[in-house]
Amino acid sequence: MNLSPEKLRDSIRSAAPGKFLLWLLSLVYAGAMEGRRRLYAAGVLPSARLPVPVVCFGNISAGGTGKTSTVIAAAREIKKMGFRPAILLRGYGRKAPPRELVLLDGPGEYDAAECGDEAVIIHNALKDVSVPVAVSADRTAAGRAAVEKLGCDILLMDDGFQHFALRRDRDIVIVNAAAPFHKDAPLPLGNLRESKAGLARAGMVIISHCERATAAGLEELHAEIKKVNPRATVAESMHVPEHFIDARRRLPVPLATVRDKAVSVISAIGDPDSFERGLRELGARLEGVWRYPDHHRFTPGEMKALAAASGGRPVITTYKDFSRFPAEWETILAGPLYILSVRITFLCDGYRLMMDQLIPPRSEA
Repeated sequence: MNLSPEKLRDSIRSAAPGKFLLWLLSLVYAGAMEGRRRLYAAGVLPSARLPVPVVCFGNISAGGTGKTSTVIAAAREIKKMGFRPAILLRGYGRKAPPRELVLLDGPGEYDAAECGDEAVIIHNALKDVSVPVAVSADRTAAGRAAVEKLGCDILLMDDGFQHFALRRDRDIVIVNAAAPFHKDAPLPLGNLRESKAGLARAGMVIISHCERATAAGLEELHAEIKKVNPRATVAESMHVPEHFIDARRRLPVPLATVRDKAVSVISAIGDPDSFERGLRELGARLEGVWRYPDHHRFTPGEMKALAAASGGRPVITTYKDFSRFPAEWETILAGPLYILSVRITFLCDGYRLMMDQLIPPRSEA
């Protein structure tokens, strides 16, 4: 039986002995993460500083929090202000060596296998305003290349809250209102990348997916954030569906297109529940749902199985997943393929609060 990592974990923790084992492993993992952080803080492990401000967008949990959408929105706004930002990515899931540097700059097309699916998504979303993306597991080298080769004057690090080798001037952490961190546990028992105490390092916390939470749930989440980090600025945001993109015609399609229609859904993202729930709220009838592990690269064989099971009905996926479709998808799938386009919306004065954080004063070396 071929279980996904999530299903395997659920199977193990369904029995008391398995849950106890995962709890012990979580203690070891959280302790190791804290020990590593202290080594960097004490200077035992080296960390570098770059000559321009570095703002990190990260999270304390694995899985989808809406971080990439937030980074794209932030980069676009900084560019409007007259700055020359670049986005730093590790390039998770790419076939190239982790420390190999790739600069995505200009209007060209790039291969997700070379630089990672998130890099391609961000590049495509921002190439109209000429915001480059620098990809390398060595975020310091990526940032230095963006400054020296491209003249960038501020760097946004996407997913680097636990990356201490590069110093930053501000940490902005996104937490998912639909998966509250205070009700979770560190890996592998839960989804936390570190103890929730790590949130104390954040200068700002953005609560995402507020559309998935109740007023009482949000109030509780605010209280928990304040317990851990009473000094952090806190903002709220929502992810709102805009339209679909017809992948064959490269044209927008109204959300009402799927109302009362039977559709198939395929994804390999951190939070498939939110994606699928959103489609149901648009009126789609999900007759077939295919979930794969986060960052999974789809094969022609998987596309053929999807085509056979879908029987020509529309298939819906995300931008992130579409970037990992095989090149021949168009000849394999018979029916329409729709990509859900989502925009981030800040509540109340959340937009202003984030913009206040984006251009930080330089902290001392």
